[in-house]
Amino acid sequence: MKATCCFATLLVALVLAFSTSCNGPLPTLGGAGRVGKTNKALMSLTMGMNKNQVYNLAGTADKIEGYDWGSVWFYRTATGGGGAILGGGEDSDFTPIVFDNTHKVSGFGQKFYEQTILDLGTGQF
Repeated sequence: MKATCCFATLLVALVLAFSTSCNGPLPTLGGAGRVGKTNKALMSLTMGMNKNQVYNLAGTADKIEGYDWGSVWFYRTATGGGGAILGGGEDSDFTPIVFDNTHKVSGFGQKFYEQTILDLGTGQF
């Protein structure tokens, strides 16, 4: 009984402290500012760039997939509706950059990525 009382008191204290320390909605991880910078950086992306050039342009990718034919870097380019903190967001919130096995950009965008997967498969290494 005493533990339940202490837990309830702690919960109320945390809720009060949290609600008085925030002046607006909770920010999403990464934030809209980062998404804007990423979008601006990716406007300079060109075919044939190597991974180092893409990294220097847009920074670290949010997700990476490796395949026997190359790899795909995913950059968050939208914040989506939910601002998923634990799930990582919807696929539509990311722009895939597809690299071939020579580490050069062979294409980008969701349609190109999906077509590449259909053509070359998902034989991950």
